[in-house]
Amino acid sequence: MLTLARTKALQQAIANISFVQAGFLSYVHDREPADFVYSRNALHHLSDFWKALALSHIAATLRPGGVFVLRDLVFSCEPHEIAEVVDAWLAHAPDTPDVGWTRRELEEHLRTEHSTFSWLLEPLLERTGFDLSDIHYDASRVFATYICTRRR
Repeated sequence: MLTLARTKALQQAIANISFVQAGFLSYVHDREPADFVYSRNALHHLSDFWKALALSHIAATLRPGGVFVLRDLVFSCEPHEIAEVVDAWLAHAPDTPDVGWTRRELEEHLRTEHSTFSWLLEPLLERTGFDLSDIHYDASRVFATYICTRRR
C-alpha cells in the first residue's frame, strides 16, 4: 500500500507528504504534529482494548483540527442481523484467491480478527479525542469510512 501511495504522490507531484509504516502503538512521532493520518483495513487487527489505545495514540500524533480517515471492517448492523449480513458478504466472495479473498479465507478472518460494530467503534473514536465529521457505511454493512477531526 505504501508503494502505491508513494507512486500516486509522485505522479501528482505532491511533495509535502510523509509515508510511515509502523505499528499503531509502537510508532514514535518525532516531528511536528501531523495534519492528516489515514488507516485502511488495519485497525481491525486489534481488540477493542488496543483499538482505544491506538486511537488515543493517533489523536496525540495529530495537531488539533487534524484529520484522521479510517476505512476498515466495521459492521453497521445489530447483533441479531449479523448472520444475514455476513452470509450476504460471504456469498460474493470469489472462488479463487487470484481474484480476491475466498469465502474460506474470509470465514477464517472473521474467526481470528477483531472486527467490531459501528455502535462500539464510534464512541471509541469520540472518547479518544475525535469528532466524527462524516461517516459512510458500505452497502454491504461490513465496511465503514470515518472522517474524524481531532478536537482542539
